Amino acid sequence: MEYDVGSIVREKTCCFTGHRPNKLYGYDRNSEGNRTLRDRIREAIVFHIEEYGVDTFVSGMALGVDMWAALEVIRLKKERPHIKLVAAIPCLRQWAKWNPQDVLLWRRILERCDLVHMVTNEEYTPSCMQRRNMWMVDRSARMIAVYDGSKSGGTYNCLEYAKHQKLHICIIDPKQA
Repeated sequence: MEYDVGSIVREKTCCFTGHRPNKLYGYDRNSEGNRTLRDRIREAIVFHIEEYGVDTFVSGMALGVDMWAALEVIRLKKERPHIKLVAAIPCLRQWAKWNPQDVLLWRRILERCDLVHMVTNEEYTPSCMQRRNMWMVDRSARMIAVYDGSKSGGTYNCLEYAKHQKLHICIIDPKQA
């Protein structure tokens, strides 16, 4: 799926970054800790809509924060139909090593996206994830990050790039969920 990525207005766009479930409260998105974290993500999304006029949100569609944030945008679209969800797919078969339930959820989210962009046409490599992150940041003015303070990994690298690009960053500490 590919749509017109030229329709993204940077000043009204916010991307997400965050950890995978193993660094949060596990793979059950409905566990108490993850539910609280999803509520905090939702609050941050609403704040960005109401305070900054953000109308487009970009998810990298990875397990954990990316997909949970996308689900919150989808839920908010019911009461705020003007907002858009963009999926930035890093590579072919992003889901190849996931369990069937996560693959099904990924596909359901994609069906509800307003725009889907395939960042690379290659199989998974660590560099395709960084290129996906750069694509999202380069098209956003703001970022919502679920970040535990660790100084390595994809979330850290994405945040550092966002700082370099001078995005306004809202950090949610998962330890305080």
